[in-house]
Amino acid sequence: MEQDKKSIYQRAAEWGVPFGLYLACGGICFIYADYFAPLGALFLVLSLLAPLVAYYYQRRKFIEDDGFTEFAGLWMLGILLFILGTVLASLVIYVVLQYCRPNFIYEQAQAAIKAYSEIPQMRDSDVLMVLKRMVNEKLLPSPIEMVFNVFWFVTCAGSLTSIITALIAQRPLRRRRQ
Repeated sequence: MEQDKKSIYQRAAEWGVPFGLYLACGGICFIYADYFAPLGALFLVLSLLAPLVAYYYQRRKFIEDDGFTEFAGLWMLGILLFILGTVLASLVIYVVLQYCRPNFIYEQAQAAIKAYSEIPQMRDSDVLMVLKRMVNEKLLPSPIEMVFNVFWFVTCAGSLTSIITALIAQRPLRRRRQ
């Protein structure tokens, strides 16, 4: 049984792949939500459940180690899960943005311009003028810039979230009565 126990880094490498696919599914739902509205709701659900998925893996490691994994180890596992998962998700999202929906960012900007233009109080706003200028002068981010921004946001937010999930995952184990 001792041979089956793996380090935090080995577990993060193994579990980072399914976690990355989970995050990639969320990203794809976001990108295609304008074509099929329920994908927007699915994106929201997947985003809100991501900390629970990280908790699941942290708790699983805690139980695997018979309750002897320290807080720092569980937090590191969460950080690595988010980093490795986000690397995989970023690759998938970049391919989708670059090759499947290359105009996605400009389409979203145009939709925002249209929405702001329909609101009487926003027709002459600075926000609308800046957005129009960004579209006209092609100042919106490229797919790779967008992916890197999302990568840094998710990994930082995931690191902070992992503090909380590691604390919860560390609750004492219940022993079975014999």
